[in-house]
Amino acid sequence: MPNVLLLRTPSETSPDPYESSLRKASYTPYSLPVLETSITNLSDLQALMYTGPQSRGYAGVIITSKRSCEAWSAAAKNQLALLSFDGDNSRAVLKSSLAAWAKVPFYVVGKGTANALEEFRVLCSDSGSDVNLDIRGQDTGTGEQLARFVLEDILGGSGSGTSTLLYLTGDKNRDTVPKILSPEEGQGRKIELEALQVYETHGSTNFESNLKSLVAENYKDNNWWIVFFAPSSADFAYPKLLKHFIFTPNETPLELDDPPHLLTAKVAAIGYVTSAHLEEELKIRVDAIATKPSAEALSTAISTTMR
Repeated sequence: MPNVLLLRTPSETSPDPYESSLRKASYTPYSLPVLETSITNLSDLQALMYTGPQSRGYAGVIITSKRSCEAWSAAAKNQLALLSFDGDNSRAVLKSSLAAWAKVPFYVVGKGTANALEEFRVLCSDSGSDVNLDIRGQDTGTGEQLARFVLEDILGGSGSGTSTLLYLTGDKNRDTVPKILSPEEGQGRKIELEALQVYETHGSTNFESNLKSLVAENYKDNNWWIVFFAPSSADFAYPKLLKHFIFTPNETPLELDDPPHLLTAKVAAIGYVTSAHLEEELKIRVDAIATKPSAEALSTAISTTMR
């Protein structure tokens, strides 16, 4: 059965869900980190954490990536550490604010993002606020689906007027969510997004050398799937992958002999946004699309194509 190269950072917990699911389907998975992430605007996020959602009238938080969850938890952890040196009054304020945050809805893309908020829930418990987070939208799989879920959830609620949502973003977020939540879509119910960039990404300094080593260890295997998880990581990884793999163009290829030293690869994409980017911008054919960002959806998509 084929090797499957996952262009993403493996899970910190074992077993990794993507690798485990693929192994169960008799594939041989490998995960290679493509992007490195650094948290930004942490002090601003810590200030929001301390003052609570009521300070800005937030009716909820939109989170579309695990990295935003990590930034959110890092802000809570840092704020708790700082207050360990402060008086009882400051700790009481933070405890009250954490409890208030736990009561507003957290709108998330996918179960993986929902699970990533577990650290924040634990931090709330450790501070003395034993709460269950109000997590919604975990069955959506894309930013578009989540935005439409938010729209329906808010429009279907009681009350009128403006609902303000905190939107945690990275440096490469698309404008899908803000467009769908615009006044034109709101049917008279105004939704305001207050975006805060909480992380930025850049290419991994080790990706090329790790890729070279992986290929060298498996040079006799000429049956590969390469899985792209996001447009930004695809743009970084693709030129380096071309040194080792042959990809099928999404247009009629020229009749040329394949270089003998390159390996043949099929392509899978997580979601239609990534798939469209691969085909329209990088001009390569996508052989399988996982409709949701989950291990099961990816394994099913690849296996269906292989039949």
